Amino acid sequence: MSKRIHIKVGSAATNQVVIKDAAVADVHLELFADAEGNVFVTDLGSPQGTSINGVKLKGYALLKSGDDVVLGGKFRFNWEKYRIKKPIVAEPIPKKVEPIQQERIPPTPQQKRTSVEKPAKMEVSNKSLLLIFGGIFIVLLLMYAIN
Repeated sequence: MSKRIHIKVGSAATNQVVIKDAAVADVHLELFADAEGNVFVTDLGSPQGTSINGVKLKGYALLKSGDDVVLGGKFRFNWEKYRIKKPIVAEPIPKKVEPIQQERIPPTPQQKRTSVEKPAKMEVSNKSLLLIFGGIFIVLLLMYAIN
């Protein structure tokens, strides 16, 4: 799974997250969340600035849980709701089944993908194809000659 999130935050209606506040620039910052759950923030040159835990952001930064992101020294931004949660991985089904167990345990989607067998490849020789197309050609030629 390679899901990623890339959003722009600001007071302009063209942003994915719109914050109507005087402390927020038209296009203030952008967030990028990768598939591993990492969230990066970049200030887009807003005159009011962005701070993380009270330190003014210059360039970009990797955010950690609990980091306090403030836009324009006034507006606290809840960035953590844009973090991609890692999927919960189910316990694997044991491969060895007890002999007394009667019901069949359905395979997981991953097991289904790995256990699918490829269909047998049907081999057709060039000689067979030549005979088939030659027969079709003769039939068409006869049909044309009759008309």
